Amino acid sequence: MKRIFLAAATILLSASMAFAQEQQPALHPKVLPMFGQVAKTDAQQKADEKFLTSCDKNFESRKEASNFFMDRGWEFLNEGQVDTAVYRFNLAWLLNPDNYNTYWAFGLVENSRGNTRDAIGMFDRALKYQPNNSLLLSDVGAAYLQQFISDKKKKNLKQAAAFLDRSLKADQNNAFALANLSQVYFHNKKYAEAWDYLHRGRDLNMMSLDYNFLSELMAKMPDPKGMFRIETEAEAAK
Repeated sequence: MKRIFLAAATILLSASMAFAQEQQPALHPKVLPMFGQVAKTDAQQKADEKFLTSCDKNFESRKEASNFFMDRGWEFLNEGQVDTAVYRFNLAWLLNPDNYNTYWAFGLVENSRGNTRDAIGMFDRALKYQPNNSLLLSDVGAAYLQQFISDKKKKNLKQAAAFLDRSLKADQNNAFALANLSQVYFHNKKYAEAWDYLHRGRDLNMMSLDYNFLSELMAKMPDPKGMFRIETEAEAAK
């Protein structure tokens, strides 16, 4: 799967896009996952048939065409053109409803838009095809963690921990699973363990480090390794 986006960009998108989407009017179905899951008009169905026929002429298979549009979608998503990306993901899904990457992409977008429950539903669809995919499992764990931060329900924190544990069993070097487990331990008030997982994730991939969370953790407990510390006013003045 060609994507730079992955779980790291979910952190960036959730911070910048979720608030922005609250200010937006209702989105057009074509830029909603699976075209908004609403019934299409006759004209729209004819347009879909024309598109599929065109792809049949230009690609060796619909699977190949689906992967092509997925790649274009990731490119647009990495450029911050979310609506355009989702439309490409929708075309990929239309071509091949069994392309698990479409559901994964839909989940990432929904999570970044603040629609965590919808995101988890999409991730669940992807998991039916890839139940042991470490990166996918860590994205599911991150979604449950986000849901817990929103509603403070312990069951969501437990779900986050369970999926992140599964992620690490599939790949012990998944930095994003380690980073999110750090937050799980933080919310369970186990700050020493939180520091341990944070450092382990950072050592593997700097992109896994969430600086907002880092500040919260430092406020609860100094970094045992002394790598990160809160600068005092006197130190700042030097």
